[in-house]
Amino acid sequence: MEDYYLTDAEDRRFTSLVLKYNTLDEDDEKRLELENRIAERTSILLYLIPLRYFNMRLEDAGGFFIEIQKEIPNIIRAFRLSGLTYNRYLSQICRYRTFRYLKRKAKDEYANSAVRYSDMTIYERPEKEFCMPYAEEEDDEDISEMDLRKLSRYIVSHQGTIFTPRNEKEEILTKFLSKTSKRRQFISFLLHLPQVETPAFIASISRIMRISYEAASRFYMLRHELMADSKWSLAEEKRRTAERHWGLISRLRNAIRTEPDAEKRKALQRKYEQQMSFYLKRLDEIRRIKTGMTHESISKVLGISRTAVTHDIGEINRFLLSIASR
Repeated sequence: MEDYYLTDAEDRRFTSLVLKYNTLDEDDEKRLELENRIAERTSILLYLIPLRYFNMRLEDAGGFFIEIQKEIPNIIRAFRLSGLTYNRYLSQICRYRTFRYLKRKAKDEYANSAVRYSDMTIYERPEKEFCMPYAEEEDDEDISEMDLRKLSRYIVSHQGTIFTPRNEKEEILTKFLSKTSKRRQFISFLLHLPQVETPAFIASISRIMRISYEAASRFYMLRHELMADSKWSLAEEKRRTAERHWGLISRLRNAIRTEPDAEKRKALQRKYEQQMSFYLKRLDEIRRIKTGMTHESISKVLGISRTAVTHDIGEINRFLLSIASR
């Protein structure tokens, strides 16, 4: 029965059913009939997909399901016609949510076994021990009084640590968003500070940017696609192909230098330029796979020109480099 839920035929059939459900009025009797049926199937899939596709242990899959089950109504409502089947849509959600769930669980386990001594924190693991500095003094300045630059640096400095509770991170990021009036700063947030993915938080993004909840959710999921192992393996495969391609380009370049005949040299030059163009395209593919989104996809979601996005991201990168150099 479990395999039945994951078959392509059943997936296509149920995709049509969910799309139909989302087009019906709230008080439509047909919608009310479908509601429990779709919620039940979604619950089953949110438990099965991590087990089958992400190799989670039973206890981890159970803990993940308990955490995500309260969001099932929002997950169903957010599904729209986008080329994805319903199973694929749920797989994308599970892909980054399970990653963050396991990462957070591991941090909690390490936090419980941490031993503080003087100004160092020692983390003990079964295979090794290591130390990292621990800052004793807290920031005296009120977060709500910080300007955008100070707040950005504060968030980055606390990113990934176990010393900032999850609810405090949500508060910090919400305040960061409340100061976000320019699209450049919004893109900066999405590219570099993906910390919270609750429906309420995505809704705050959509309100501030005056875009739909679905657009904000879709944009946010793009950032998390880099966590898929399949993407990284694909990028590695393309990198190896590009390396072999570079060997061909090097041989062509040497042949051009040593070829005495002018006509043959021109033919080799044309071939060299063609192969170099292919090589640069491969590098661009690798970049797109590793980042999980392109300037084009950003412009479509935000409804602004690609040129503006490219300019804004250039400004973001310069801003981040200026912070790193201090």
